[in-house]
Amino acid sequence: MLGNNSLSNKFENFILIFILLQPIIDLLTSLSIQVLKINTTIGVVFRLFVMALAGVYILLQAREKENRKYVIYLLIVAVVLSIGFINNFFIKSPILLGEELKFLAKSVYPLVMLTCYIFVFKSVKAKQDIYSKTKNYIMYAALVINIVMVVSIATNTDFKSYEWVKLGSRGWFYAGNELGAILAIAFPIVILFSIQKTTSIKKLYFWIPTLLTIFSLFAIGTKVGYAAIVGALAVAVFMCFVQAFMQRKDPKKKLYLLNGLIATVVFAGVLAYTPFSPAFKNIGFHFQIIDYEEDVKEAKEKEEGKVKEEPKTEEEIQHQKEVKKEEEKQALIFSGRQLFQQMYKEYYAEAPMSQKLMGMGYSGNFEEYPKLIERDFHDWFYAFGIIGFALMLVPFLYFGIRILWALITRFKEIFTVKYALLGSALGLALGMAFMSGHVLTAPGVSIYFAVILAYLIVDLEIE
Repeated sequence: MLGNNSLSNKFENFILIFILLQPIIDLLTSLSIQVLKINTTIGVVFRLFVMALAGVYILLQAREKENRKYVIYLLIVAVVLSIGFINNFFIKSPILLGEELKFLAKSVYPLVMLTCYIFVFKSVKAKQDIYSKTKNYIMYAALVINIVMVVSIATNTDFKSYEWVKLGSRGWFYAGNELGAILAIAFPIVILFSIQKTTSIKKLYFWIPTLLTIFSLFAIGTKVGYAAIVGALAVAVFMCFVQAFMQRKDPKKKLYLLNGLIATVVFAGVLAYTPFSPAFKNIGFHFQIIDYEEDVKEAKEKEEGKVKEEPKTEEEIQHQKEVKKEEEKQALIFSGRQLFQQMYKEYYAEAPMSQKLMGMGYSGNFEEYPKLIERDFHDWFYAFGIIGFALMLVPFLYFGIRILWALITRFKEIFTVKYALLGSALGLALGMAFMSGHVLTAPGVSIYFAVILAYLIVDLEIE
């Protein structure tokens, strides 16, 4: 299908344009779920179709000896995850076969697309400026999302991020968590676009995409969005001044000084607005909800005749305060995910050895209602077991070490605004995957991570 050079070239051009299509696919997904009430979404079907095409392309590229290690790795992953699926088919009850297969597909999606984009970037590197294309396509995708957010909020036709109490908007999109994750990963790239385009004060308008992305991340109302704004802007401010100092004899020094000052002003504005932002107010609501739940719990215990033992000594009082403080901190950071994690620990402790090694599949050994932890690495571990999880981590560990080694051995070349912001995007993606999920198990989000990591791998030549 993609065997000849002409078709391969067309696919390579398509897979680059595919980055631009992401917000359109997400809008169509929202339409199919919220308006047409279709469970099998356009987004899932189309993305899985593209992943299948990417799989064919990868197999064809295996004719090159240097590419075979990727194919061998993906085949080993496929075999191990298939064994885990077959094992669960026979011993897990209840089992939702459709959800099991969908979760498998979503989980391998970033691995397949990462491999695909590595091959594509290597192929087109000599013919096209892959840096400009990658940066611009991600920026344009973010811009489409921002325009949708602004228009939907301005016309009061937006959907709320939360069903009750908490503040936030997801525009016309379906999933607020995924939308926040997409913009969080794209934000450092948008800042990079603004910095490199703003060569004089007359071109200040190139910071408009950055301001729009800040607006959208604030509007969504999640802690992740706020952390992305603060983290990426802090990196931009610091690195602009560092690069200006390192290139103090270079005419480009003025570019970095100018953008460092602009980023500082924007950062100050963000900090000034923080107390009035939905994310900040939602933290207050969150503590109120925790207090309310604690009051309800105590009232129920009184009704049932349970007497709460009060601490007697100073040490016991202090210990109780520390325990409560830690519980509140965990609840704030993980938004209740720690409770589901505890549930999964119990599933895992009771699971047979085959499931400990090969995984319990989608939602673990649930009894009534399936529920993910919504922390991607944790969900992967319990779904795919020790062996499957270790295999899934191989690319992250391998390329992570290679990037760190490149930074150490080529420090002056890599310690720049460009690579700092690209690295920030990857850091935010992995941080969100660990803390709040909706990255590596969400194809609409993991595509951005795969593209940025693939670009870095090819650009730094660290295969």
